[in-house]
Amino acid sequence: MIPHADRRVAVIGAGISGIAAANMLKKQGYDVVVFEKAAALGGVWAVAYPGVRLQNLAVHYHLSDLPWPFTPDEHPTREQILRYLCAAVEQRKLDVRLSHDVQALDEQPDGWIVHYRNQSGEHAEHFGYVVVAVGQYTEGKYMPQFPGQADFHGPILTERQITDPEIFDNKRVVVVGFGKSALDMVTFAALRGAQVSHVFRTPRWLMPEWIFGVHMTYALFTRFGSVMMPSWGHPTGAERFLHRRLGAVVSGFWQMIAAVLRFQTQRHGSGRDQAALARLKAVQPTHPLVPDLRSAAAIAPAEYYRLVAEGRIQPYQAEVCGFSREAIQLNSGAELPCDLVVLSVGSQKPAFAFLPLQYRDLVEAEIDGVQLYRHLIHPCIPRLGFAGFNHGFMHVPAVEIGTLWLCAYWQGQLQLPCVEEMEHSIAHMTDWKRRHIHFEPSRLCATSTRFQQYLDILLKDLQISPYRKLPNIFAEVFGRYTATDYRDVMAEYNRRQAQRTTPLQPLPVHM
Repeated sequence: MIPHADRRVAVIGAGISGIAAANMLKKQGYDVVVFEKAAALGGVWAVAYPGVRLQNLAVHYHLSDLPWPFTPDEHPTREQILRYLCAAVEQRKLDVRLSHDVQALDEQPDGWIVHYRNQSGEHAEHFGYVVVAVGQYTEGKYMPQFPGQADFHGPILTERQITDPEIFDNKRVVVVGFGKSALDMVTFAALRGAQVSHVFRTPRWLMPEWIFGVHMTYALFTRFGSVMMPSWGHPTGAERFLHRRLGAVVSGFWQMIAAVLRFQTQRHGSGRDQAALARLKAVQPTHPLVPDLRSAAAIAPAEYYRLVAEGRIQPYQAEVCGFSREAIQLNSGAELPCDLVVLSVGSQKPAFAFLPLQYRDLVEAEIDGVQLYRHLIHPCIPRLGFAGFNHGFMHVPAVEIGTLWLCAYWQGQLQLPCVEEMEHSIAHMTDWKRRHIHFEPSRLCATSTRFQQYLDILLKDLQISPYRKLPNIFAEVFGRYTATDYRDVMAEYNRRQAQRTTPLQPLPVHM
């Protein structure tokens, strides 16, 4: 039984992570209140630009025990995701309080006083625990400043300020950046008849949705593919042996994948002139593939490479150095006359203004994100957990299992190592990520394409089998994992926990 004083949990944020965490907490017996400062739930999806779609498939993006109650697109739209979240809140009867802005957390010996503001004024309530689920991309978009920017005759926007794609109609448009949002912007603009220039510092590896007729998820979402993913933590001796002793095999695998991706891109130039081939070459990276397999990894929009080949998108590998009244200026010496500029160059790193200053300093110190043990807790902040700061390609199961892990820890069922050992684990993860993954503001608080290793380690911490498709060995190795494969994890954990007499010990693996 959970002590009454510990039963209340505040979740800050009503995006997909906050909803998934609240659902798991409620099923584990907690009294949960979700605070959302916006007037609508959905987190980053509530402020997303028109036309945006989920990069994942629908089968990967739902509560593991609550399939979509309607038939979404294979890659759901923003509207479909918001509709699903509303349905989940209603079906699970979650207490979500919209327009409730958490102002401060006041630490107490037995929990936290949550100070919040709503339409009726300022209030405070006591909770035994708090889960931070404010998201990695809700702090606002990064808006760099350049010489001459104030003199430019047209609008300079981020993608979040694009509220209607008609803004691109018959315009001369420059889009800066090479992430998913930038690729969407250049594609949307080109398809609406704009004259589009795509400016980027370095082209990135993009995943095609289909590889020789096989969906890309059969490469990333099967154990056969995910076991080849280099990571800061590997859950089994066999996997560690593969990456430490057979590195040539792993490197060869990813070189083969890179060659296939390059071939897929070059096919768009078949039968075209040298100018088309040069444009396609400009958007192909020359650096290795694996460092680009991070949170910012993007699936290529279906039309992007074709539009580049046709000349409807003109690529420029350069940096912006300033503006004139009529044009954007590049460090290559080029000036691009334009009517509209979209700066799609990433999000600001997560901020936690509601935390006490000494704790805020701990989690905001690094430029590439918050450092957490198991991506779930800071060793020096009691009774505080994080949801969604383990962002990866299997995001919802990671939040659910991470929240179950938090429940086990808070109830004394999981005994963690000392603070120094947890800090050593965090330092190992930080060092590995900085050496092997290209920079992004959320690099330290994401699992990205290492989701399988991450989920396996959490499940092993809880002494739950990570092999959710057994006894079918073929399905386990070659089958595509989906959210539904993890629907019985909580029931299995509770059944095993009822028979346990000693606390669990986490794996001695950094993650």
